[in-house]
Amino acid sequence: MAERKLRIAFTMIYYPFALGSYILQALMRRKDVELWTVGPFSGRWTPWGGGTNLHESNVFRPSLILPLGGPPTIAYATLQPPWEPDLWIEANAALNSIGRPKCKYAVVATDPHVVDYRNQRANADLFFNMQKPYMSQGDIWLPYAYDPIWHAQTTVPWERRQWDAALLGLQYPNRVALVDALRNRGRQVAFRLGPIYDEARSIYHDTRVGLNWSSAQDTTSRVFELMALGLPSVLNRVPDLMELFKDGEHFLGFHTLPEAVGAVESLLADPERAVEMGLAARKAVEDGKHSWDDRVETILSAAGLL
Repeated sequence: MAERKLRIAFTMIYYPFALGSYILQALMRRKDVELWTVGPFSGRWTPWGGGTNLHESNVFRPSLILPLGGPPTIAYATLQPPWEPDLWIEANAALNSIGRPKCKYAVVATDPHVVDYRNQRANADLFFNMQKPYMSQGDIWLPYAYDPIWHAQTTVPWERRQWDAALLGLQYPNRVALVDALRNRGRQVAFRLGPIYDEARSIYHDTRVGLNWSSAQDTTSRVFELMALGLPSVLNRVPDLMELFKDGEHFLGFHTLPEAVGAVESLLADPERAVEMGLAARKAVEDGKHSWDDRVETILSAAGLL
């Protein structure tokens, strides 16, 4: 007789490229999980950059669709899964969750550098915090990660890559200043908000140097993604990053704009070093078990289900 699968209920705001979608996809890849999903649903629309419509292929529809509303809200007392869950996971990126489910309840705080999670922290049996500088007593550190499919290592030869550097994401002033400085030096930089999954992977595979500049003290998901893609990366130094990886070996760190520009130029001037750094970064995220599949394993283990 086949062993019963783990029954997991999963809540998030269903924007096309919300971070929770990577946790969802990792759960969907597991053969030992039966999944039921619920949450406010935006269709193709996502709120970043003033609002953007993305391709239909990037949309994940929950089993039970709730209205998006403002703010996006979920009331657990009104929800009834088709079976009693072994665990209810909430990937919270500014989701207004009211109450808690009756089963074991795990909250993944995806944005603690900008969101107040006091209510969710009080209700959860397990509270996973993705940014160590913003942790409270009892939180479990669960850093961001990479997806083994969408962030597969590039095989495009260095000399054939189109872009000198790339940063796909929100255009904060510090990022704009960095990109402008590089472009003023004649560098070709891909700097857009919108590309995800196949499109983002295609751009990054055609890039020599990955860029990131955090909005706060957060080690962004882009850090793990660039490393998994096998790109030498220029990253601003923040606490989690310095704890997880080695500056000068897995990335080049910076604090200031001139330091960032200099780091990019040094990698572009030394292709052999750049390629070696990209390979070392890829190995670091693999050996460190920093995939979203590994993060799901951590959640299920902490819940006593593995």
